Amino acid sequence: MIWGGIGYRLQTDLIIIDSSVDTETYIHDIIRKSKIIKKANEQYGEWEWIFQQDGARPHTSKKSMDYLQYRCNVLSPWPPNSPDLNPIENLWSIMDKRLKNVQPSNEEEFILEIIRVWEGITWEIIENLVTSMTKRIDLVIDHEGQSINGFFNLLSKNKKIVLLSPKFLTHFEFLILFLF
Repeated sequence: MIWGGIGYRLQTDLIIIDSSVDTETYIHDIIRKSKIIKKANEQYGEWEWIFQQDGARPHTSKKSMDYLQYRCNVLSPWPPNSPDLNPIENLWSIMDKRLKNVQPSNEEEFILEIIRVWEGITWEIIENLVTSMTKRIDLVIDHEGQSINGFFNLLSKNKKIVLLSPKFLTHFEFLILFLF
């Protein structure tokens, strides 16, 4: 499993886990090892940001939620099956396209390529994905909860997406964390 997090002007290192992820692994090997809470506090200020994660059991277990809520604001619950609202899902898609023609000879080479691509993601890409959040929410509301993926694909091909400046984000200036 590969884990990474993004936020406005924030990108974690990738965390590679060779086993399944349970609550203990999630807290100790992902949250603590990534130093995501420390990095977000340094970037945004303590308690001035919101931790967003998907609804995987290790994320939403009582122990994980207690651990996180003691250290930061947590957006919970997050709607199930909502890739339209997960900017990091678009980042994984960008990475997937960049890795499409990679032909590693073994798993180690492939992991190194994934890390290389992750580290090559520009701040502009991350900032555009994060700042598009308010527009995504507005579009989902306008489409009465229906998928907006096709809409964003069409706009991105035509390069007509207008993104809001971070000063307009108010409570949407938060960290986006999702599992790969």
